[in-house]
Amino acid sequence: MSSKTLPSRRAVGWWLIVVALMIAGMVVIGGLTRLTGSGLSITEWDPVMGAIPPLSQADWLDAFHKYQGIPQYIREHQGMSLAQFQFIYWWEWTHRLLGRLIGFVFLLPFLWFVWAGAISRRDIPRMVLLFALGGLQGFVGWWMVESGLETRVSVSQYRLAIHFGVALLLFAGILWSAFQYFYPPLEGGSKRAALRGGVKGQSPPTDISLREIS
Repeated sequence: MSSKTLPSRRAVGWWLIVVALMIAGMVVIGGLTRLTGSGLSITEWDPVMGAIPPLSQADWLDAFHKYQGIPQYIREHQGMSLAQFQFIYWWEWTHRLLGRLIGFVFLLPFLWFVWAGAISRRDIPRMVLLFALGGLQGFVGWWMVESGLETRVSVSQYRLAIHFGVALLLFAGILWSAFQYFYPPLEGGSKRAALRGGVKGQSPPTDISLREIS
């Protein structure tokens, strides 16, 4: 691939900014999902087929039946209609779908940027680690939901805090990486040279000032 067609560092930076914004949006939707009491509406975790929502009346009734078996419904939502269940279901489904989309939006451009040579070899391990952290976040999210399916009517606040903390860590890591591509750091030698140059540049005026005082 010729240098004319190589994607710029700024393109990589903007890609990471988009990912960071999607993560921020997922945090907001996650908060709204909790406020609407929708987080336990999907009682299963299927990373692949879970992306497909109920498509028929029978599918909806099956999902509703599973929800009716958890403590939250038994203790707090007795008499909920199917329409009310669908409302909370869509919140949780959207939250999970956005997580899957973030994975694709990160992985596919990442592979292309690596192939195009826009991401340096030293940055690849960090990007892979961020992608792995995103996958771990999906597992932590299910681990959190699972805490509310057996005896509790809500998720564990400790697992919720961990889930939120991982989201913040992932957001910060992506954003920091983006800034590295917009404002690449100076090499160590360049920093020392710039510092020495600055000090030397300030020395003559100091000497002159001392002579004038004497």
